[in-house]
Amino acid sequence: MTDSIYSPDVVIVGGGVAGLNAALNLAPRKVCVITKNSLGINTSSSWAQGGIAAPFAKEDSNESHISDTLATAKGLAKSEVVREVISESINIIKDLENIGVEFDKNPDGTFNLGLEAAHSFNRIVKSKGDSSGIEIMRGLTEKVRSCNHITILENVSIDSIMMENNTIYGVIGHLNNQNLPENNVVIESPNVILATGGLGGIFANTTNPRTSYGEGIALAAEAGAAITDMEFVQFHPTGLDFGLDPTPLATEAIRGEGATLVNQHNERFMLDVHPQAELASRDIIAQSIFDQIEKGNSVFLDCRENIGNDFGKQFPQVQSYCDNADIDPSSELIPIIPVAHYHIGGVKTDLKGRSSVDGLWCCGEVAATGIHGANRLASNSILESLVFAKIVAEEINKCPIKKIDSVSQSFIKTYKEKTRNKIRAKKYIWQLRSSMMRNLGIVRNSKSIIRGLRDIVRIERESKGLSAKLNDMILVSKFIIVGAYKRKESRGCHLRSDYVTENDKYKLNIDQNLDSMELDIQKILDKAQLRIDDKNVAI
Repeated sequence: MTDSIYSPDVVIVGGGVAGLNAALNLAPRKVCVITKNSLGINTSSSWAQGGIAAPFAKEDSNESHISDTLATAKGLAKSEVVREVISESINIIKDLENIGVEFDKNPDGTFNLGLEAAHSFNRIVKSKGDSSGIEIMRGLTEKVRSCNHITILENVSIDSIMMENNTIYGVIGHLNNQNLPENNVVIESPNVILATGGLGGIFANTTNPRTSYGEGIALAAEAGAAITDMEFVQFHPTGLDFGLDPTPLATEAIRGEGATLVNQHNERFMLDVHPQAELASRDIIAQSIFDQIEKGNSVFLDCRENIGNDFGKQFPQVQSYCDNADIDPSSELIPIIPVAHYHIGGVKTDLKGRSSVDGLWCCGEVAATGIHGANRLASNSILESLVFAKIVAEEINKCPIKKIDSVSQSFIKTYKEKTRNKIRAKKYIWQLRSSMMRNLGIVRNSKSIIRGLRDIVRIERESKGLSAKLNDMILVSKFIIVGAYKRKESRGCHLRSDYVTENDKYKLNIDQNLDSMELDIQKILDKAQLRIDDKNVAI
């Protein structure tokens, strides 16, 4: 098979809500959407259960939603970004309804709004209970497939952003499940939008698809883009502890309907932790569950009294997981564990979705826009993705269509396809995921961070060149390690047991790039070597 070459006006890497909404709003520009799987399959967007936060209730307002978002962000959110996104929330819901997305409504036609942690009012617009992601993706996918300006390339992985003299020329990748070097896929375009999602797959316990391992961050970093806030990984408090990988999610809306958290002694431990108990912010609840587990306790979601027999009707997805595990939520406790769920950091962007590299744009979880700060308010993620996808598309549409000189042949000639020996790489991937969960998980400290770094350095040394996926996972893990090491405080979802309080000195973003990260890694290794040699310090 010969190389496949495409020349759209814009190429979008990623087929979740951000990528698809950007594609729709780029009309009439020629757009190419690239997905690693079939369109709509194995995306965090389609797995989303909660919904979209929007202040539709009479007693609610944009200002209240903004206030809740800023409070959860712990001083690191950019207020202008928060205001921009939330001011568009109601319009975004209307846009989705216009393409056929159906949301849950009351008999009088108003939205049946749910309540989630740290929200002052019921403002979660949802679909079919806990199936919001499925319905939103259905509507977007059907609309995208009907648009003549969009070409969809499925089952393609992108390996590199093509650049020459600080100018983007497109992307180059390969067909999945094909090991022939001539099966390169080349997309020539002056505008590249990364909408690749998050990085939960680098942790052993995650609600994200295994294909979400931070590849967009790796692509951007290798192209020279600025990366920021990598230490902020949000762990969802209630993953279903059924021994599955990925870990199924028990949506926060379950607690919004009155479910409680108990240990094996039937003790509601959150009552002594926070005035809002089970509706405190995610970081507080995740840490409290972690503390219970560290004490040797098991933790459960108790839906028996406040939801009971209505559980299956309100939460059909979670009910199906429970059915498969032979658990009846109406009469039995549901075992839970905190799991990596959402990455707040990523590629640094401005208010228009631009990265620091001209022609490289980002939207969705791969982007660090500044809306979430140090901790994300529940159900703001799909909202942010949809709003910034629209903003990026509008900005690109304002610019004249650029034509680029073809450089494909030179890139194809010099491009060396990364080795993809999946069998041999699997053991290292599992070692990395286990180490990141153990050492850079819910609670970190200097010793655990250094242990994690030592693991990553060893894995990198032993597996060099073995797997493109593993290489990206190593790179992204290093960014997280540097950010976690430098932020000597606890803020939002970054929790350090050796620096347990917030410190105004760190009320700032920790920016990195590929060169600075490697220098920081070497500095940490140098310092760690002194610590390791010190017999009084156990690493």
